[in-house]
Amino acid sequence: MDKETQKLLHATALNINVLLNHVHKFEGLDEKTQEFSESKFKETIKSLATAIDKEVTYLIIACKPPARSSDVESLCPKINAGFFSLVQQTERIPKSAGRTYLHAVRKATCQSLIAAIGLINSFIDDNVEMEQSVVSDMTFMPRSGVFWEHCKALSQVPADNRTAVALEWTTSVGNLVKDAVTELSESLDSAKEATTAHGEDEFSEDSMDEFDSDIPADRIDKGRKIEKQLQAAKHTCDKVALRCIRDCEQLDEERVVWLDGLLEQGKLIARSVDDLAATLFMDDESWSKCAELESEKLRHLLADLVTLAITFVDDSHLAWFELCRKQLGETQKVPAEVVR
Repeated sequence: MDKETQKLLHATALNINVLLNHVHKFEGLDEKTQEFSESKFKETIKSLATAIDKEVTYLIIACKPPARSSDVESLCPKINAGFFSLVQQTERIPKSAGRTYLHAVRKATCQSLIAAIGLINSFIDDNVEMEQSVVSDMTFMPRSGVFWEHCKALSQVPADNRTAVALEWTTSVGNLVKDAVTELSESLDSAKEATTAHGEDEFSEDSMDEFDSDIPADRIDKGRKIEKQLQAAKHTCDKVALRCIRDCEQLDEERVVWLDGLLEQGKLIARSVDDLAATLFMDDESWSKCAELESEKLRHLLADLVTLAITFVDDSHLAWFELCRKQLGETQKVPAEVVR
């Protein structure tokens, strides 16, 4: 590949990098534009992703030996224009569309830009360096085969904030809480089996070596109580995912903020569930006190989630959430600023 073609590719990667740094900082427009529509946006992004995918595929073919400089020269402006339009469309999203929705679209956009820069860098000697703070925010793979995956991801951006929250809830809340409950149950079962085995063959060194549990035998009873609390947390999170997030049919501005709030609270619960389960594995003698503190913290977080859920949950499910809140000892109203 001649030097002029290398320079052109380098300039293209530089332009894409400028767009990357710009869109990575975008936090949404303060005022909703009348013409913005999630469904129209999704169709536009899908079309752009298809067009960019096509041009980049042609570029890959043109850059492979023997490189065709004339083809590269005609393709680079089209690729620049495609990515500019992509970023331009992304930066039309208002804050009122929802924080989770905006994050999902911005992430998909940034990942496609990063993949494109990495792809172009693989053909040139003078690579374009991306800001580490930007790259570290994104999970991506920087070579050619993966670029098409990012284009596919662009065409599959969430339809709206409810969809974005539902997807994020599954990975960041639902699955994590479920895994924590399963892992704790298995650890407690293993500890019980080890205790039983030791009791049956108290003086056998072989039995002591064969059975080794991370949870000491004297913590099993406490562990079962924690297991029940974690199962209750899982059930509550599943209810919120189903009755509040999935069943949310209206998407006015208050409910968009409400959905984001549910997700934030759910993430706090997922971390709290892990923290509570971890106390059973502590070497410190203060594990029991730590378990009590973490248990109380989780109870309050669940109460806050249920209280927030009640704000807009359908009346047909209100009784369940009210009973749940009563059992958690939470009776206060949701502050108005939470949902506005």
